[in-house]
Amino acid sequence: MPLFRSRNKEYEKAARLLSDGKTERAIEMFREIIKADPLDTNSMVALAVALLEKQENPKIASPDTEEALALLDRAASIEPQDPVPIFNKGVFYRKLGMHQEALEAFEMALEVEERQPLAILHMAEIHYELENWEEAIELARLALTRDPGLEYALSWVRDAMIKAGQLEDTINDIRRAKSKEN
Repeated sequence: MPLFRSRNKEYEKAARLLSDGKTERAIEMFREIIKADPLDTNSMVALAVALLEKQENPKIASPDTEEALALLDRAASIEPQDPVPIFNKGVFYRKLGMHQEALEAFEMALEVEERQPLAILHMAEIHYELENWEEAIELARLALTRDPGLEYALSWVRDAMIKAGQLEDTINDIRRAKSKEN
């Protein structure tokens, strides 16, 4: 039991280093943790995040990116019921501008655990960036339904509704409903 606690403390220390911007030291610590426990998927995911964070302009062909994606694949294969590695893979692909791959990863994460509002939010934002207005709006509604706290992240929805021609329709529907009440 003390070994588990020790590893947990090491992970927390490495995670703190990462959040404090001490990425290189965090990477070293996560590597040490994984060396001691090759099945530690949390450390694999955290190391992958650190490897991407250390790159100013991440590229798919970068050795750090390749290692990060391999770590996420490995973590997902060790813990197939954990959506976190797959979700993070979607985030990585999105940061790399690989929208289709990102959408596929988020969809796979939702297959593992369907109630992931952040995965849905990312998908909505990608569809917005791709100018798929209706799909973006529908996914934004779903994300907001699953987590009303995401409202702050949906400032683009009004613009999407205007571009999709839905905002004027919605306003007209409200006016018609009000006139029927009177």
